[in-house]
Amino acid sequence: MNAAWASTDFAAGAPTTIAIIGGGFSGALTAVGILRGARPGNSRVLLVDNGSGFGRGLAYRHAEPELVLNVPAGNMSALRDQPDHFVKFLQRVDPRFNEGSFVPRTLYGEYVEQTLAEAERACPDTLTRHDGEAIALQLEHEPTRYRIDFADGRVVYAQRVVLATGHFAPDLPSCFPRNVAHRVLRAWDHDAADALDPAAPVAVMGMGHTGIDTLLRLVRLCPERKVFMFSRRGLVPHTHRPKPVMPARVGYPEGFASLAPTIRAYEKSLRASIAQRVAGGEDWRDVLNELRPHTSSLWRSLPYEERARFLRRLLPYWDIHRHRLAPAVGDRFRHLLETGRVERIAGAVVDAHERDGMLHVDLRTRAGATTRTLEVSAVINCTGPNYDLTKVSLPLIKQLLHAGHIRRDRLGLGLDVDDEYRVIGANGQPAHDLFYVGPMLRARYWEAVAVPELRQHAAALAEKLVHDLACVAREAT
Repeated sequence: MNAAWASTDFAAGAPTTIAIIGGGFSGALTAVGILRGARPGNSRVLLVDNGSGFGRGLAYRHAEPELVLNVPAGNMSALRDQPDHFVKFLQRVDPRFNEGSFVPRTLYGEYVEQTLAEAERACPDTLTRHDGEAIALQLEHEPTRYRIDFADGRVVYAQRVVLATGHFAPDLPSCFPRNVAHRVLRAWDHDAADALDPAAPVAVMGMGHTGIDTLLRLVRLCPERKVFMFSRRGLVPHTHRPKPVMPARVGYPEGFASLAPTIRAYEKSLRASIAQRVAGGEDWRDVLNELRPHTSSLWRSLPYEERARFLRRLLPYWDIHRHRLAPAVGDRFRHLLETGRVERIAGAVVDAHERDGMLHVDLRTRAGATTRTLEVSAVINCTGPNYDLTKVSLPLIKQLLHAGHIRRDRLGLGLDVDDEYRVIGANGQPAHDLFYVGPMLRARYWEAVAVPELRQHAAALAEKLVHDLACVAREAT
């Protein structure tokens, strides 16, 4: 990073400095939006990443062949105003790709990197990339600016800051005693998983996308290894159709408009709509796909008690229908089950202990409420990201939470923001020019963890920041 960033000129008329902390998809796309919309010379953008790769983040940095996107390419454009942008990129790589293709995630990472580079070239001398860990953020006055402290001792100042820190790793599940914590591995800790005895069985806790990804990697590296997969309900995501179609664009569903804002009413209406469409020869997936653009509005219409009821009663069932597997991944998983190399168990951990060099995990099974013990070398925790700010170990998040600059939402789904993506502090007021974009927006919008929604949020925030830059430029003239 250029040392000039540490002594940025904040005099009247000087370019406005925007720091984006987090260089994964959300941070990179916010930077792209600013670069595409800002006038050269009226802003400086500092994009900070802590080693995962600018534009790649956690999701797209691993070059594993079994890791493919779970959304068809036609709905994965990074640019809101160019829906075929990604497909055109793919067809330059291989003309056989089309909007229905499910492609490797690492290829998508290359695409996001290229999109960022193209925006950077179009608005030169604006973006600076900094590889480092931001550990503290403090608002200063006279001049009004944020001081950003990094782990390596460097300090940067910016008038506006965007938090784009992405997903946080889950903590040790409370069902495991602390004395066996070293046997419970994080899903993306590939080095630890690779060091396991290839002849010993492994357990995967969680059957969502991360669990399936982890399973496929385990059996690729050691085809004869026995893998147990378990979760409380034993549910597995459904698959996309072999030849998915792009969802039709429809208005707000009329059936929901007159309903009381309750989970029971929404669920009943959705089931009736699916049954009617299926009876007419259509696919249930089309109903959910058409509902997707309106899900955030439905979520925001629900009072707190109804949102909590949804999380308690319906979330696992919603997730397996809404977040589907690529067809080839679903086929591979079914084959592994049929051959016995993988065993699927519905059950919850009641105890775990070490004996004779192995981890013994006691499960209370859902069928018959019996207890079953798994003898494995390790459990890989694939229960999903941690959205509870109070359990995040990242130094910057801990500092911001302790200082009252951010707060957790009531349901523990993420952090509170207002309609302009400004974070809400402990005092209930929006922060001064401190913003957030990323998966923790699901607390407010629910749909905020996948590319089709994140690109919308990143573009909206970028537009707001570009508008602010234009206002500052006008005031200076």
